[in-house]
Amino acid sequence: MAAEYKKLQLKPHEEKRILDGEFWAYDNEIRGSLKGFASGEICRLYSSGDMYIATGYVNPLSTIVFRVLSYDPDAVIDRDFLRRRIEEADRQRRVLRPENSYYRMVYGEADFLPGLVIDRFDDYFIIQITTAGMERFKDEVFAVIMAMHPGAACIEKSLVAAREKEGLPLINRLVTPGRPAEKTILVNGLKFRIDFLKSQKTGFFLDQRDNYLLLSSIAAGKEVLDAFAYAGAWGLHACRFGAAHVEFLEISGEYLEQARENAALNGFAVDRLSFVQDDAIKVLKEMSKAGVLKDIVILDPPAFVKSRAKLKEARRGYKEINLRALKMVRPGGHLVSCSCSHFLSKDDFLDTIQEAARDAGRRIKLIALNGQPYDHAVLLPLFQSDYLKCALFYVY
Repeated sequence: MAAEYKKLQLKPHEEKRILDGEFWAYDNEIRGSLKGFASGEICRLYSSGDMYIATGYVNPLSTIVFRVLSYDPDAVIDRDFLRRRIEEADRQRRVLRPENSYYRMVYGEADFLPGLVIDRFDDYFIIQITTAGMERFKDEVFAVIMAMHPGAACIEKSLVAAREKEGLPLINRLVTPGRPAEKTILVNGLKFRIDFLKSQKTGFFLDQRDNYLLLSSIAAGKEVLDAFAYAGAWGLHACRFGAAHVEFLEISGEYLEQARENAALNGFAVDRLSFVQDDAIKVLKEMSKAGVLKDIVILDPPAFVKSRAKLKEARRGYKEINLRALKMVRPGGHLVSCSCSHFLSKDDFLDTIQEAARDAGRRIKLIALNGQPYDHAVLLPLFQSDYLKCALFYVY
């Protein structure tokens, strides 16, 4: 027997987008008042003609008022439902790389679990909850993970701005007592010490793990600039692949210190490294004007585009840093340029870099254009789950 959930109804002709595969209904698409609904409450969505559309959760405080969990009219949203979804998401990853214990285990809507991200670092599980609906079920999520991996450490790292839009507080805490918040992980043969409570996002940028290997055949003997370095993953991979010197440029003193510690952890000689704490945008401009030259410049900035309305402004920012970087690359060198903004399409990303190259007076050849790895797979047609661009250019 189907669970008793309240009924939420769309205005006429508003169901097609969801039937075509999108996961959300917006406040201006709903018929009637939302006053009778609590934030995160499970409900069933119907068309204006009373056709069942989906089961999900509602939040009257958000512009996105409904998020899809299931298209089954008999679905019961409980711990067993979440367990099946989480286990299926995990199985999809493990069948592809059974030897890997560092991966994104759940990727929100792309795994039909909107509002939930889980990153696995061996026996540590970092949980990010972004919506009121998933907030209601977080204890069940923790219980599912602990049942799947007895003795695991769970950390709730829900610090994204989306929570404020959902009427939720920011949370950063160790869920399982008696375990430290720090762990040393091994990625591509390199050690990284992570304090999960002090790190960005969920601790480490697992989505770039395969892209770091782009440096494997080009870094030996080269001078490298790792701009927006964070904890040094790009630069340390350059060191591993034989770079003569790597300069780490990062605005945060705390993250730059993590880069130093990670360099020491891997035994890299200090005379191969330099660390600069400053604003990368400002310093790139200063260095390019001063005629500083590098063999490889790496740009992996935070997302410049927080909304579609800011796209034009963000493109100017991407153009500026790529223009400055291209002026610094020695002829025959390489540029690695990244964007993690899903509002910036691959075509717009490449167009922006080409405009930068033209204004810098350089010619460039695109060697590789990579995206997200297998554990961040894109659910079609959910374009929002396709966000990462990582391009390697030969610079003339």
